[in-house]
Amino acid sequence: MNTCHNKCVLKVVGITQEYNHKNIIEDIHIQLHQGEFVSILGPSGCGKSTLFNVIAGLLTPETGQVFVNDVDVTGETGVVSYMYQKDLLLPWRNVIDNGILPLEIRGIPKKAAREKVKAMLPVFQLEDDGEKYPVQLSGGMKQRVSLLRTTMFSREIMLLDEPFGGLDAITRLKMQEYLLEILKKIQGSVLFITHDIDEAIFLSDRIYIINGAPAHIIEEIIVPVKHASPEEMMTSGELRQLRSDILKRL
Repeated sequence: MNTCHNKCVLKVVGITQEYNHKNIIEDIHIQLHQGEFVSILGPSGCGKSTLFNVIAGLLTPETGQVFVNDVDVTGETGVVSYMYQKDLLLPWRNVIDNGILPLEIRGIPKKAAREKVKAMLPVFQLEDDGEKYPVQLSGGMKQRVSLLRTTMFSREIMLLDEPFGGLDAITRLKMQEYLLEILKKIQGSVLFITHDIDEAIFLSDRIYIINGAPAHIIEEIIVPVKHASPEEMMTSGELRQLRSDILKRL
């Protein structure tokens, strides 16, 4: 049961997707509400990215529908923003010009697009880095630029596919905290893929556990303690029990 009373911005209803005549994901039902952070937690290779490709319109499902603000957008691209684990920055473009890509695709003149991105640089703590190129950036900074570019496409619904999976543990924790700060400022709604239990608990309002062959949602969990510190994660009996319960289901 969802305790969030904000409007439902994304609804996934009965999605089944196959590959080579075999179902990869089956009868998936998911909801995302305005301003909510929801994680899809499951083992690597279980079909989480396939689900995101369906939601993003890159794949048309065998059965089921995707609704954004109650409009059927099944199979339509360009409705939600999508950030992959790899930053996918263009090495010949600086930070600002990487950030304007979604705006250019929409036909916004380059000068106007650059001004929009420049205005957002302070929000992403990149105000001194606009003219730098990807080769000059650390892994964490590249992901910040990638996140900036993602929000320039759409901040209402953002699909984040293990965006911190390639970072070292310390940078990853910093990026998780950074992401929460950014979301407070831009008031975005996030659907987040991870196979890391602690990451899901730390970031999420709710968690959908996906597992099986074909993969399906086996449980929906409301996180009782929001954005717990590493110390709380270790000492809170409630969170330790939650972690143990999730582990048993994976």
